Amino acid sequence: MTESAMLFIESPQANDRVVAVKIDGELTTEDMKTLIDRFQSIVDRDEKVLFYLDMQGYEGSEFGVVTEKFKHIGMLWKAFDRYAIVGDTHWMERLVKIVDPLTPQQIRHFTPEKVDDAWAWLLAAEASVVG
Repeated sequence: MTESAMLFIESPQANDRVVAVKIDGELTTEDMKTLIDRFQSIVDRDEKVLFYLDMQGYEGSEFGVVTEKFKHIGMLWKAFDRYAIVGDTHWMERLVKIVDPLTPQQIRHFTPEKVDDAWAWLLAAEASVVG
């Protein structure tokens, strides 16, 4: 069994619809199931997820991660309001540029030195709902 590479982290703003995760190593199938359960609990409240994903330590994923994504694709497609990805690899930036216009959610890539900008952009969605 592979050790979990996923760590839930705190948002700079107390908000129960923000899911913030740091990946350090290889993402496991169990990690993905745990993450999907967290998303589902927010969707069950008729809310949209604000997702912050720090992939600076990402080293790939088990094949079961893809299977879990496909099993829950309908929920995942509708679950997100905004999705901020932090990482320093160019493939992430290119992927986001391709995927963002094709999805109903807003997705943005941020380099590691722009972490504060990532949080500000993500949480701006909440401010517009509350304010």
